Amino acid sequence: MKILSLSLDQELSQLRKSILESSAHHVLALTSEKEAVQAAQGPAHYDAVLLCHHFPAATARQIVRLLRQHHPDTRIIHIVHVYGEWPEIEADRYIVGADGPDALLRVLEEVQV
Repeated sequence: MKILSLSLDQELSQLRKSILESSAHHVLALTSEKEAVQAAQGPAHYDAVLLCHHFPAATARQIVRLLRQHHPDTRIIHIVHVYGEWPEIEADRYIVGADGPDALLRVLEEVQV
């Protein structure tokens, strides 16, 4: 899969990228709000977008809106911080970051087109 990984936490971003690439996914990892917004409305297509809980809710909602408008087939996976958190973002799937890489890979398999 071609994956866009969005997080303001560079350490988490690089860890996710390494894990996903070791599972044969192609990953672009961005760690700035400006780059994330540009990617959401840009011409490049991604099968899935990972949107980390570190993004401010307003920016995350803007990214989701742009993805739905410019790339309606892209699956959006919001990585939440803790169980029971009620995110303000309408994603296709939600996952708790602490569930680890196996859970993330499982969700990616489930959303694969």
